[in-house]
Amino acid sequence: MLALGALAGCGGAPAGPVVVATPRATPPLSAAALRGGLLPPKLPHGWTVQQAAVNPAPGSPAGVTPPPGCQVLLGEDVVDDSATAAGASASARVSQHSGASATETLYAFSGRDAVAAVSAIRALAHRCARRVSPDGTTTLFSVTDGPSLGDDGLVVHARQTYKAEPGVVRFADASVVRVGHFLVVLSTFPVSRADSAAAASLVPAAVAQLERGVHVTPSR
Repeated sequence: MLALGALAGCGGAPAGPVVVATPRATPPLSAAALRGGLLPPKLPHGWTVQQAAVNPAPGSPAGVTPPPGCQVLLGEDVVDDSATAAGASASARVSQHSGASATETLYAFSGRDAVAAVSAIRALAHRCARRVSPDGTTTLFSVTDGPSLGDDGLVVHARQTYKAEPGVVRFADASVVRVGHFLVVLSTFPVSRADSAAAASLVPAAVAQLERGVHVTPSR
């Protein structure tokens, strides 16, 4: 992911489903039960879900906590470190035969914390409109409304250019959909625009699986 180490503070997402529970909030669902809402193994258009063992350790789904700041807008850390802490989460890496990949993460919150998380992510994306890392990587962040799914949603867009690779442009999107007390996040690290768009096409299936696997429905 080229400049991800400088901007996201970690080397990438886990290889497959990871379940995380933290003591900071009491979720409306356990982390283990939340795993049932992840995308199923068989997906359309050549996508597959990579499997891995459950990790019950607290912390972010990636197993690390990057330093606070605008770099958390990249990847699955968009919720973990830029907004209200979730009480539980479950995460999986999905990949396509063409080589595209993404991370799906489900979060369970208490009270109105899910609403607060969406608001905080949106505010951070506006505040961190342009960031330049020490190696000359420039990242432009923006936020748009998400698809008409669940109760609310947004997409955090990151556009990266590199001093070491003039003319190269990569894109990272984090699609966030709130369904009641839950957030569905599907994110990529900097890739081609086509690969980022391909990953975003899985968002409706991810939301449907949460509603089916965890038995939740949008409030509206």
